[in-house]
Amino acid sequence: MSVYFKLMTRVKTILYAEDDAVVLTAYRMRLEKAGYHVIAASDGLDAMRKLSTLVPDLIILDLMLPKFNGEEVLQFTRTQSGLARVPIIILSTNSVRDAAQENLLEHAGKRLIKSQCTAGMLLDAVEEVLQRSPAEPIQEPTFPRTFFFPDSRQPVAV
Repeated sequence: MSVYFKLMTRVKTILYAEDDAVVLTAYRMRLEKAGYHVIAASDGLDAMRKLSTLVPDLIILDLMLPKFNGEEVLQFTRTQSGLARVPIIILSTNSVRDAAQENLLEHAGKRLIKSQCTAGMLLDAVEEVLQRSPAEPIQEPTFPRTFFFPDSRQPVAV
């Protein structure tokens, strides 16, 4: 009698920050069908709150989010030790406007423009970025409950 062993792999978790419910639903369904666990955030504050308790394998980020925009979420992730190495895909209609913004967006693994992107293209980008990123053990985040943006004195409670 032969016994078959199935290699068990951990399901990859993606935090997807997107305020357009139609776009989110279309891409989320495609990613989940491919075997990814997708956690949605409807705005920048929601994304930052979820990232205060979660270290996903990948973040898909729209730049034009309400409450805190995608650039602020990206800045937040890159200043938190538990999130600093999480790969990020920018999926947005927004284009880069200046050198400072370009420098910040260099921390993203890939940038896609919504109007030119299909669900299949996003899936290909996700697989490419996840393949490139080093495999690291999941760690519990150790974040402060408030975050100060570098040019601000106003704390953000997350």
